[in-house]
Amino acid sequence: MKIDRIYIAGCRLDVHFTQCCVASIRHWYPRIPISLIKDESHGDYSTEEMERYWDIDCFQTPKKFLGFGFGKLEPLFLPTGKRCLILDSDIVFIGKVLEVLEQYDEDFIVADTPNPPEETAMHYFDLAKLHGLDPEFVFPNYTFNSGQFVATTGIIRRDSFEPFLTFGDPPAHAYPDIFAAGEQGVLNFVLMKKFQKGSISLRREAFMWWAGWLDEETVKIENLTRNSPYPVLVHWAGCKSKTSFHVSRHDDIMGHFQSLYYSRIPRKTRAVNKYARRWLANAASALKQKWL
Repeated sequence: MKIDRIYIAGCRLDVHFTQCCVASIRHWYPRIPISLIKDESHGDYSTEEMERYWDIDCFQTPKKFLGFGFGKLEPLFLPTGKRCLILDSDIVFIGKVLEVLEQYDEDFIVADTPNPPEETAMHYFDLAKLHGLDPEFVFPNYTFNSGQFVATTGIIRRDSFEPFLTFGDPPAHAYPDIFAAGEQGVLNFVLMKKFQKGSISLRREAFMWWAGWLDEETVKIENLTRNSPYPVLVHWAGCKSKTSFHVSRHDDIMGHFQSLYYSRIPRKTRAVNKYARRWLANAASALKQKWL
């Protein structure tokens, strides 16, 4: 089923990651609509440069302070019945991901990746306490990272989350002792519960590589062409600085798309921080060595 739009959730602290994400998508998909979900909890910031030079827009929400991850829930409540891909900002495409996802018709598609059981309480929910809250819930023995998922809008309403979340400015957990910070645990539970009841269809698909376990030799920058052999996205969850534009692994991939992003930006308008300057310098040096 065709994906109609891509949403990217971000804030002021990760705007440079958002730039890389946008550039990577546009490399393979020049015309698909892209909307930014702007969370201003960490302050206002400009997306004018991205909107102007990379043909994207901003998702309109009635609230500015969306909180850690909760902004990704907002497109779900649109009554349009459209198919969308919802992403964290610390992600890049390294190939034609949409062709993989558009093979399937399930209401929701989530990333099928290894998630050790001992991390369930840390990143998702306390299973024992959750069973106390909902004794009928049957845990399917998997969890999914919510940094990337396909959704069909209008199937799940806001009131599906309201027993567990308060949609304030920003949203907050009603049961912080059960669900981990952010939307991930609650989203896992709501989708699992609805799938259990047969009210939605759900598919797990291996379309994400986590930067933390991705071997350094797996992705070759010279292969990131229109015919890339990697029909996946890479996610830096937990592998980046929370306060600066810095990743601990595969900075060559991120730097490649940072350079691509600035290739469209007139020099006089560029807002490049010190990490981007370092990557741009390294990329230029690598290209120079390649052609010597």
